[in-house]
Amino acid sequence: MKRALAGFGLAFAAAELAGAYLPLSALLLTAAFLLLAALVWRVRRAVFPACLPVVLGLAAGTVWAAGYQGLVAAPQRALAGQTVTVTAVVQTDAEPSFQEGRLRGTLVLQGVPGCSAGVRAYCSSFPGAEPGEQFRAVIRLEELEQDAYRLGRYADGTFLSVVYLDGYEPLEPSRSPVFALYELRMGLSRRLRLYLPRPLGGVEAAMLLGDRTQLTDTLEESFRAAGVSHLLSISGLHFSLLCGLLLIGPLAGTLRFNRLYILFEAAVLLFYMALTGFPVSVVRAGVIYFIMLLGYALVQPPDTLTSLGVAALFLGLQNAYAACDLGCQLSFCGVLGVQLGAAVGRWQRQRWLPEEEEENPDVPGWRRRLLRAGLQLLETLETAALATVATLPSLLAHGMSTSGVSVLTNLLVVWMLCPALVLGILVLLFGAVPLLLPCMRMASLLLSLWLHWMVGIIGWCAALPAAYLYLPRRYTLLVLTVLILLGVLFWRRGRALWFLPAAALCLAVSVGLGVRLQRDVVRVALVGTSGNACAVVSQNGHAVVFFRGGASNLNAVQTYLDENGRLQWDAVIDLRQDPVEQDFPQQTARITLDTLPWGPAQPSLPGGWELDCWHDGGGNLAVLGIDGYHIAFTAGQPDPGQPVTVDLLCAAASLPECVQPRTILTNTSEPRLQDWDTQAKVYRGDTPTAVLRPGRSATFEEVKPIAVQ
Repeated sequence: MKRALAGFGLAFAAAELAGAYLPLSALLLTAAFLLLAALVWRVRRAVFPACLPVVLGLAAGTVWAAGYQGLVAAPQRALAGQTVTVTAVVQTDAEPSFQEGRLRGTLVLQGVPGCSAGVRAYCSSFPGAEPGEQFRAVIRLEELEQDAYRLGRYADGTFLSVVYLDGYEPLEPSRSPVFALYELRMGLSRRLRLYLPRPLGGVEAAMLLGDRTQLTDTLEESFRAAGVSHLLSISGLHFSLLCGLLLIGPLAGTLRFNRLYILFEAAVLLFYMALTGFPVSVVRAGVIYFIMLLGYALVQPPDTLTSLGVAALFLGLQNAYAACDLGCQLSFCGVLGVQLGAAVGRWQRQRWLPEEEEENPDVPGWRRRLLRAGLQLLETLETAALATVATLPSLLAHGMSTSGVSVLTNLLVVWMLCPALVLGILVLLFGAVPLLLPCMRMASLLLSLWLHWMVGIIGWCAALPAAYLYLPRRYTLLVLTVLILLGVLFWRRGRALWFLPAAALCLAVSVGLGVRLQRDVVRVALVGTSGNACAVVSQNGHAVVFFRGGASNLNAVQTYLDENGRLQWDAVIDLRQDPVEQDFPQQTARITLDTLPWGPAQPSLPGGWELDCWHDGGGNLAVLGIDGYHIAFTAGQPDPGQPVTVDLLCAAASLPECVQPRTILTNTSEPRLQDWDTQAKVYRGDTPTAVLRPGRSATFEEVKPIAVQ
C-alpha cells in the first residue's frame, strides 16, 4: 500500500476516537477481533493487502485506547469524591468566571492523596486574578459532568472537576517557562491592541498569536457565520505562511536544503508553537512541518499524507483522547479535504491538459494559458468545497451549524491572511525599536486599513441569506455516508466520472426527502441561562419564543434562531412577572402575561396554535397546544385552582405545584429534580430539545435522562 504510514496513523486516530465512546470491555473485544483480522490478512496477502496497514492501525489504536483508559484515565477518575487540601497552579486557559472576582479554568493540583504527580482538573469558580498563580485551598474532587465539553477536556488531559470549598492561601507565583511564554504572548497582544483600533486589535492578536480573549462576540459570530473561524485559530495555514516568510528571496531554493538553515527554521517554528501555548491544532501542524523539514534535510520530497499520519500517531500516543478535540478533528479533516482537492486537480490536468499537448507547437499558446487558468480556478473551487464538506461531519457530530457561504468567503479573504500576518510582525518588530516608531505607525495604519477591509468582506458574507444552514444531524450524516460509499464504489470500478451525476442525483433526492420529512415537525428548545432559560418553539421556518430572563437570554435566543436557519421570530410570550423593556424585533408580536387580567386568557398566536394562559399574583402559566400535544411554560408559582396535566413541561429552576407533566425538559446545571414529587420522565442538557412529529412521535435530543427518586 502506498503511504502505509499515513493509513496506519489515521486509522490509529480513528480507533481512538471510536474507543472514547466504547466501554473498556468492548474495546478489548474489538482489539482482539482486529488483531485476528490482521493476522489472517498477513497470512493471505493476496486478499486485500492494501488494507493491512489500516487494519493494523485500527487494532493498535484500539489497544492503546483501552490501555490509556485503564491505566491513565481510570485511576484519575477514581480520585473523585475526596475532599483534600492541595496546592493548585492556575493554567493559561483561566478566564473570568460568572462570579465577580473569580476565575474558571484548569488547575494543576499537587498533593492529592494517592497520586504522586500533578492532577489536572477543571474548576468553574475559584479565587484568583491571572494564570501562573499558586494557592492552597480545600477542594472537593468530582467527576466531570457528562456534557458536550467532557471529551474535549479529556483531550486536554483533564479527567476531574474541582469544587472550591474554603481556605484560600496565596503562594509564590509559578516560575515555569510556560507562564513566562504566556506573559510574553499577552504582552505582544497588548502591544498590538495598543497600536490598532479596539476591535481590529483583537482580530490581529487572534490570527497572529492565538489570543482570542479580546475578540468581541459580534466579530466571532461573523467569522463563524461566514465559515472562516479557522483564520482565528493557529493552524497549518498559519504555519505554511510562516514557513513561506522564512524562505523569501532569491536564496530560497538554495536555503531549502541547507541543514543549518533547516535547524534555524525548526527552532523558529518550535518557539512559535511554545508561544501560542501548544494547542492541539498547532501541535498537529508543527509535527507535519517538522517531518517536512526532515525530508528537506534528507533531500527527500515531503509527503503531506504521510506527515498527517505521523502527526495523528504522535498525538494519539501522547493522549488517547486527542482525537476527541473538535479543533483537532476539523484540522485533520480540513487537510484531508485539501489533499483530495489537490488529487482531483492533478487528475483533471492529466486528462484535459496532458504533457504532450503542453509541448505541442500546433496548439495556440492562448488556448493553453486559458485552459491552465480555467483548471486552476476549478481546482481552487473544488479544494475549498471539499475542505468544507470534509469538516461537515465533525461539525454535525458536535451539534454545530455550518455556513453556506464558506467557500465564497474563503476564496475572498484567505489570501488576505498572509499580508495581515506580515504587517502584524512588522508592527511588533518596529515597535520594539524606538528609532523605528515612524515605520511602526505606518505599518499599523496599513494593517488597520487591511483588517478593516478584511472584516468588512467577512461581515458582508455573514449577512448573506445562506450564511446559516440548518442541517438535521443524523440525516445529514447518513447522506454523507452514502455519498462516501458511492465515491469508493465508483473509484474501485474505474468509473470516477460517473460519480458526479450519481452524487448530484443522490443529493437532489436527499434534499427533497429531507424537506418532506421535516415538514410540520415541531422543535422545542430551551435556550439561555441555566435554570431560567427561554423556550423556542419552531415549525416550518417560523418560531414563537417564551421569554424568561434578560439581555443574555435575548442574545442566546437570537443566536439559536440564526444557527437554525434564521428562523422567523413571529411572536414572543413574555413570562416574566416584572417585565422590563427588551430590544425585541419590531415586527414581532408581543404578549406580556403580566399585563393581562388575573385569571385565564386565550391570546391568539400566528400559525393557528392554541395558547392558554393564567396570570395571578404568584406567577404566570402558558400552555401551548399543537395538534393535541400540550406544552407548559411557567414563571413563579401560579395557582389556577386545579392541576393542569400536560405532555411536556419546559421547566425553570423550580417545579410549579399546579402542573402535572408526563415529561420534564430542563437545562439547570445542578437540577434539584430528585426533590420534586413527580413521576415524570426528566431530561437535561445544555440546549435540550424536544422534536415533535404531530400524531406520530416525540423524541428528545441533546439530553441525558435523570432518574427521579
